[in-house]
Parts: sequence; structure tokens; C-alpha cells
Amino acid sequence: GSKSILLLFAVLGFAYGQVNNTVRASDCCQAIEITSQGVTLVNQWTRLGKYFLDGEEGGRPVYKQDNSQNYLYFIGAWIPGYNWWYVGDNLGVNQGGLINMDKEAICPDQITVTWEAYAWTGEWEDVNDWVPDPDLKITCVNKDDTTPQHEKTTTSVKESCTWGSFCDGCSVTSTVDGVTYCCANNCNSGGININNDEDGLQCYCYH
Repeated sequence: GSKSILLLFAVLGFAYGQVNNTVRASDCCQAIEITSQGVTLVNQWTRLGKYFLDGEEGGRPVYKQDNSQNYLYFIGAWIPGYNWWYVGDNLGVNQGGLINMDKEAICPDQITVTWEAYAWTGEWEDVNDWVPDPDLKITCVNKDDTTPQHEKTTTSVKESCTWGSFCDGCSVTSTVDGVTYCCANNCNSGGININNDEDGLQCYCYH
């Protein structure tokens, strides 16, 4: 009777929804670019640049950075109930340098929720937590196109830092343990990356 028909429609509808999701994931842009001039540029600059579609998982696309260092993925495809996006260097792992809580978007360029970056240096050194980056944008690009932002991010050479009075008047600085660090050259632009681990403090700049 009618129950069987309704059940059949429900089954067909579910099947169609699953197929439709898969199609939508595979229809996502072949190449995207992550750009930012905000907190991400200073704290998670290695996550910026161009990514290529590298398959899909759980009905959502997986993107791989052009230098193979990072992935953009929906963690819920690996861990049910973890409905958010990551940009990180270990695919399918519940950690990353960028996070987004938009569970509705199928393609990352459709995300409407503000991305957050894990911030620990520069003006955010006392935060050491997720910080919203409304300036972060994900856009579709041609697979062969490269924007100036992308070139700057992936071809930048690590430059030396200096510290102390040499940084007086510089607009881009970072203070660690009471010591102010800045770029040895062009200290009014670019960013600073400082790692303080068992190997000691390592500082480098990028433009």
C-alpha cells in the first residue's frame, strides 16, 4: 500500500541525495587559492597558496597544496560528528593551522563562515588560540594561473631576522621573552616566523 510507496520514495530520495552530493563534490573547482593579508599571513603563511582537487572523501572534496605540504579537507569525512574544515599538513587528522565550522558547504569556495587561524606570534603571541580571519578568502582559479599573492607565498625565501634597537621604528615586529625581533631588511612589510622549541629559538622573515 501507501507505506511501501512512501518508503520506496524515501529510499530513492536518500540514494539520489547521496549521488547528488558526490556529483557536487566532484564538480567543485579543480584549483583554488587561499589568500589573506590578516592574521593567517603572519601566523599560518605556509597554508596560503594554490591547491588542486585531489579526490573526495565522504561526499566532500579533498584539496592538496601545489607544493604537497598541506591539505584542505572536511574532517567529518574521517571522524563522524566532527563537522568542520581544516587546512593542515596531515590529511584526515583532527588538527590544522586553519579551521572553519561551516558544515553546510560542499565546496570550500562556497563557505560563508569566517575562517580562523591558529595564532601564536606577532600581535597575537599572548593569544595562542584560534583567531578569526575575515580577510581569508578561498577563490576558484584556473589550474595554470598564478596570482601575485600565490607567487609571493610559495617563492618567498626565508630571510634573516635582527633584534633589539635595530627594530626601533619597524612596523612588523614580534616580541618573545622580552626581546623584539624584526626583519633585517624591509622591516615595514612581510611577516616574521619564530619557533621556540628544544632546538632553541629560530627566527626568519618572509616577503
